[in-house]
Amino acid sequence: MMFMIGQGERVVPVGEPEPQHCPRCDQERDFQPQLTYKYGEFDLLFGFVYGRRYQLACPECHHGWRLDRRLAEQRYGKPDIPFRLRFGLVILLGLFAALGAAYVANGPLA
Repeated sequence: MMFMIGQGERVVPVGEPEPQHCPRCDQERDFQPQLTYKYGEFDLLFGFVYGRRYQLACPECHHGWRLDRRLAEQRYGKPDIPFRLRFGLVILLGLFAALGAAYVANGPLA
């Protein structure tokens, strides 16, 4: 039996682009509000999210600003993070607890 363990990072647009002056490009650009998050996975089914960061980024040079998480979620709403990444670790722990409880209730097999 083989288990796969991995990690990654995703960038998700969370709202409509906003015109801003980019100091790096020195031009007016439509900055994209984004959520960047890191995630870990176990066997591609059970995951967890960490390192959430909201940002406003230039589409050309990716220069931008970090946004306050609470204010960004109020303004743009909570983004769609896949179910298996949001709740996967809780489901895995629940599965282990259920298996442990079944073992304790039935005792070891002869």
